[in-house]
Amino acid sequence: MKKGIIYSLFLGFLALAGCSPKVTTTLIKAKTPLEPGEEVTVLQQEEPEPEDAVVLKTMRMQGKDYDELIGMATDEARTTGGEVLKIVDHLNPDITSPRHRVSALVLSADESDSTITSSSRVATDVIESDLDLRKESWSVRIALQGGASYRIGKEPQGVDAVMSSHIKNRRLGVNYGADVTVFISENIGVGIKAQNVYYGDKMPASVDGKNGFLEDYENIWFAGPIFTFRMPSKNRNNAFLARAGYGLAGYSDWGKAVVEPSYTISGITPGLLLEVGYDFGITKNLSVGAALTFVTGALRYATAKYSNGKTVYMSMEKEDAESLRSIGLSIGLRYNL
Repeated sequence: MKKGIIYSLFLGFLALAGCSPKVTTTLIKAKTPLEPGEEVTVLQQEEPEPEDAVVLKTMRMQGKDYDELIGMATDEARTTGGEVLKIVDHLNPDITSPRHRVSALVLSADESDSTITSSSRVATDVIESDLDLRKESWSVRIALQGGASYRIGKEPQGVDAVMSSHIKNRRLGVNYGADVTVFISENIGVGIKAQNVYYGDKMPASVDGKNGFLEDYENIWFAGPIFTFRMPSKNRNNAFLARAGYGLAGYSDWGKAVVEPSYTISGITPGLLLEVGYDFGITKNLSVGAALTFVTGALRYATAKYSNGKTVYMSMEKEDAESLRSIGLSIGLRYNL
């Protein structure tokens, strides 16, 4: 039930993030703004722009209402001093995005403006190539990361002070992982993610007058498909990412209690992963990023193998299941193809 609520809240956040229109602009040159309501000529993709026009601004827009986007774009053109809005590319809503995606140029061909000189003219065919939305639709993001995780599962009931201290010492662990995401649009991506968290502790203990150590070295991993929502920054060098995955969560623990035989406990269960992060662009293809990751799962079935050859198959009630819940912070490199 709790996992369902968390997942629903996460999806609700994504839905809200995608509702409002989004406009990204790059100012190349500004003129004296036009008067409010002054006409701006809108040229469609097949219509040629005026000869010797100068590019004042580039625009990328996304929204559910195409007319609203064009209205916002003409307002931007007036603010910049452009008399012409040239639509460069337009992708209709489809399976990859429920929104219109539009790229456009704000142009001016007014020779009377003293700021327009021959040296300020930009080749529109070069800029239009950069605004080809189909080039941006498909991309691949490869990420490697590592950091720290904290286990937030409840402590078993009835343990003594020594065991309680041993459990608390294993709350903080080291995470590392990798993922590959294919973006089928600027905002939507699907991929696969694998992550492992290592926890360990060794502390002195005594049992029946015999001295030794309590040792446990645990690995908790997640692997599965992941859905990604990406929101690029205005300069398109950085990006916010919200991600959700549902796959397999695994648990393994090598342990030893003083002089008792060592054991290995392992098991697999369904797992849920939620993540938010931010990528900071360094170069065109390379970024550094940080992410906050929440993983949850409950292990009810496991196998314990002892060094003396004994094997025990474990089945736990729901309330006694081994919690695999953790929250982690990681940093790493991202390579964008």
